[in-house]
Order: sequence, then C-alpha cells, then structure tokens
Amino acid sequence: MPAHHDDELPTLDASDLAQVTGGTGDDMSSMMLPMMMMMMMRNRASAAAPAPAPAPAWKPKIMVDGVEQQPTSSGNGTFTSEV
Repeated sequence: MPAHHDDELPTLDASDLAQVTGGTGDDMSSMMLPMMMMMMMRNRASAAAPAPAPAPAWKPKIMVDGVEQQPTSSGNGTFTSEV
C-alpha cells in the first residue's frame, strides 16, 4: 500500500472564500418568484375553465335489412327494437 494518499481535499485560505459570490442559495431564491407566479397562473387558469359537458348516453345501432331501427332502453342495460 502506498503511504501517500491523493484522495484528500486541498485546504482553502479564508481570504480565498471572501471572493466567492453566488451559489446554490442565490440561484434557488432567484427562481422561486417566477416558479410561484407560474403555479398561481396555472391554478387560476384551471379554476376558470368550464367543466366539460357530460358524454351522451350510449345507444346501440340496430339495423334490420339495412334500415336503422330506434332502440328502446329496458332500464337494465339492454335495448330492444320494435320490428
């Protein structure tokens, strides 16, 4: 095993740290206001949107000799036709 370790981090002088500006904290705070405004606009837009119209009830297409017949619902999910 070698006696010298290259995995140690170098040390910094305090005078070097005085020149450091910005960083993750500044980046996040500058993004926070636009993100909040976008979220508020999205909430406002979704609240103002009208509810979609309900889908019409499904009715089967009954054909007799190529002529469409009017179906009559029996109330239990089945349909009949007057032929």
